[in-house]
Amino acid sequence: TPLCHRRRRSCALAALSWVSAAMADDRLRAELKAKRDRMGLASTPGLILRNFALVIIDGLRALIASLLGQRLLLALVIAPSVGAWLYTRANFPAAYAAPVCGVSNAGLGWLIEHWVREATWWITLGILSSVGFGTGLHSGLMFLFPHVMNVVLTVESCQSTTGLITAYTHPCKLECSLTPGVDDGSATFLAIVAKVWPACFLWGFGTAIGELPPYLVSKAARLAGQRSGDFEAEIEAARQSTDVFSRMKLWTMDFTEKHGFVGVLLLAGWPNAAFDMCGMCCGYLLMPFLTFFVAVVLGKAVLKVTGQACFFVLLFGKTFFTAALNAIAKPLELAIKSTLGLDLQIVQFFIDKRSALLEQFKKQTRYTPGKLVAKFGSGKFPGDKSKKGIDLGGLKKLFHDFASDGAGRTTIARRVLRLWDSNGDNSISAQELKSIVSSTDGQLSVGALDPAVGSTPLAKKAWEVGVLCLIGYFVYTTVVQLSVAKQVELDEEAVEKRKGGKSE
Repeated sequence: TPLCHRRRRSCALAALSWVSAAMADDRLRAELKAKRDRMGLASTPGLILRNFALVIIDGLRALIASLLGQRLLLALVIAPSVGAWLYTRANFPAAYAAPVCGVSNAGLGWLIEHWVREATWWITLGILSSVGFGTGLHSGLMFLFPHVMNVVLTVESCQSTTGLITAYTHPCKLECSLTPGVDDGSATFLAIVAKVWPACFLWGFGTAIGELPPYLVSKAARLAGQRSGDFEAEIEAARQSTDVFSRMKLWTMDFTEKHGFVGVLLLAGWPNAAFDMCGMCCGYLLMPFLTFFVAVVLGKAVLKVTGQACFFVLLFGKTFFTAALNAIAKPLELAIKSTLGLDLQIVQFFIDKRSALLEQFKKQTRYTPGKLVAKFGSGKFPGDKSKKGIDLGGLKKLFHDFASDGAGRTTIARRVLRLWDSNGDNSISAQELKSIVSSTDGQLSVGALDPAVGSTPLAKKAWEVGVLCLIGYFVYTTVVQLSVAKQVELDEEAVEKRKGGKSE
């Protein structure tokens, strides 16, 4: 009938209008995405900084709203803690007195501030190690594992863990004079692991924080109704490649999607170079933040670092390492020799590799100038505390492990003395070492003293510039990624507003 015909025509026109509007929306989204792809601090600085400022404002609003919503926490914990810190800082300076090693203990306030500094140091290094979509700094090899080695070797030297301070930023760290000085049975494998575990946990917690940007960027794009460009690009590139790493990325994505929390926990619990893909996948799948973050923290800051701590304590401890060789490597070597007639020298291979690793890590052993002089400097008589500098004998002791004989140690010691003894008194003072102190932690590495053994002052400057560049790159990528994510949100609001205007 004419009525039915008019209705069908009206429906067809409405459908055609809806399709046309949807196509127009898709074209607009494509245009806006093309503009976002050209966003950068160099090309669109005003837009980037404006969006980042909006992100900061939104974050502050959310934080304030959260704090106001947690009035009990604010009233009973945060405000009293800050007030007590400011009051005691001003009125009880003795509570913030630094310790004098072997003479007086630190005040309670100093200890609290010390642990805040210690936590900040390791967490920051952890973040730098994992942040940046696979471009992180290998701070574990540079700082954490050499620190573990120094703790293990010190415990073997002191023969005790009782009273031994192992915190990296503590002025009395690794002082045998604070221990009983005799084998009291406390230097067990688990006791040493317990000594290094806090630093390992904090570093692992930092690596967990460093895994958040891929997750947050991917989730923000998905919530805004857009595909995550980085995630889609990663998947497409992995599917077109046949290398092992690309296959691992695809397997990581499938495993994460299938197993959820447990999958993230297991993937974070071992050194996984493709974990960025896991974070992007979790964001794309809209996994709740707490589910993702708790799984990553348990995997990285508990499972993985505990395994790494046990491994390096076993490796660096001579007694533990020898026991492991006798239990595993030696029987295997004898079995191969008796069965196949091949002398593979497996035990010697592991001994050589351990020695090479110890030498590399010992070059990275770090001291403040005062600590170095106190440990290797010469006094007027044994036990003299007023040490002024490190003489030839002290330098031979310092570089004992970097030469196989006395002549080699003497050569290194004389070379270092000529290089750093600027006033010609045949010793190196703490003042003369200040030029090679790193601005990152106020310490210097043993390798920095001798160009033939470790890094030169130029290499030290290059290292510091590299660290600053990496931090700068992290800040840059964070600002750009958050700004682009904010632009996605603004673009979607613009599209929805256009729809609303048309419907009216």
